[in-house]
Amino acid sequence: MPMSRPSHFATALLLLPTWVALAWTISKASWFWGHRADLQFGWVLVLLCAFVTWEDWEARPVLQLRWSPVSAGLACLGLSLLLVIQVYQAAFGLNAASMCALALACQVCITANLLYLFGGDGLRCFSFGFAFLLVAMPLPSAIQGPLISSLQGFIATLNVEVLNLMGVPASRVGSLIQLPSGTVGVDEACSGIRSLQATVMATLFIGRLGLVSLGFRGVLFVTGLGLAILGNIIRSLFLSTTASYGGIAAVETAHDAAGWSVLAFTAAGVAVASGILGRLEQKVVQAKKLKAES
Repeated sequence: MPMSRPSHFATALLLLPTWVALAWTISKASWFWGHRADLQFGWVLVLLCAFVTWEDWEARPVLQLRWSPVSAGLACLGLSLLLVIQVYQAAFGLNAASMCALALACQVCITANLLYLFGGDGLRCFSFGFAFLLVAMPLPSAIQGPLISSLQGFIATLNVEVLNLMGVPASRVGSLIQLPSGTVGVDEACSGIRSLQATVMATLFIGRLGLVSLGFRGVLFVTGLGLAILGNIIRSLFLSTTASYGGIAAVETAHDAAGWSVLAFTAAGVAVASGILGRLEQKVVQAKKLKAES
């Protein structure tokens, strides 16, 4: 039989394996957050995870304290993976791939802890606040390299086409845009990978707080990614146009301002989209209530 809802202290104590797993993940990931510019938002994400967990704390379900085949299996799997990963890191050091594996293994242990304590209700209550931390994990090079390369190629190709339509002679060589005044490179930052990572964090967080339906949250997520990519396309096109008319030296002056403008554009777009989707969701809910009452 389910027990009564536990006190704050009892819940925190029973979640000790979860706190240990989170602390382990954060301690390992902190190196990447301190040494990679694209992951410097990691500490901000920790605060957001804590905020979401605090918001969900009052809605914590009643205790179950019951092992099931699923929870027991996940506990064994998570601990086994952690052992293997620690042995690997002791031999070869910490890298992006092993960091991702460690974070996922810790999430498996957290899932087992929640299932044992609360059953499926525990996952529905706390899983987002804990799993949200995965957004700040470094992507393995086998994934990040091709992703950045694809974004660079896409943005460079699109810019060349637009510049030619504008009457500016341009050609693409890899991730470089050759202009009469010189060559403009679509580097890692201009590929949009940083904007995409920040947008993933923002859309998931805003969707979790402001939207109820998973469908509307998904629309916000896709909209945010689209805005991030569009912003970086506009940024690269602006820099290429600046280089064409003002020379390569003018790009250095405008580069940082263009980068901040993309972040502002994406943030404003996500805010507007979340407001529109929130109103649409309310209208859908009201329409369903009216239909049920009629």
